[in-house]
Amino acid sequence: MSASAAPIPLDQFAQVLLELEVPQLHEEASRLQLSLYHLERSNVTLAEYPDDEDCKDAIRYNIGVIEQQKQRIELIRLELRRRGVNLEHAETTAPAPAATTSGSEVPSGGAASSSDSQPAAPANASATNGHVAEEEAGVYL
Repeated sequence: MSASAAPIPLDQFAQVLLELEVPQLHEEASRLQLSLYHLERSNVTLAEYPDDEDCKDAIRYNIGVIEQQKQRIELIRLELRRRGVNLEHAETTAPAPAATTSGSEVPSGGAASSSDSQPAAPANASATNGHVAEEEAGVYL
């Protein structure tokens, strides 16, 4: 998300969810999961530069976006439960990167990590030539 585009408030997001069909809710949750994966992976890379203020700022910004997206995923889960959808088999959060202590003053949230550990790709990502490819489907709110 760019700095110029503000996300819609959570209460409005919850209202929009009421209008979506179950497959669309699953697609939106998957899109958010993949975004979480990329944000966390980005934070792992940024944490390799603990003395760079721009990197620290980017990590803090990403952590805020990660929290917002986790809240949205939880709202989707609540809406799916309200509709009677069984979520026991569903992955609810993006896998956190394996964190190691680097001695830097990076905010918590899985940002500090060794350079060779990357977060595992979410279930909805497909590997293509060693890269994670994002599906085109999704509802962009």
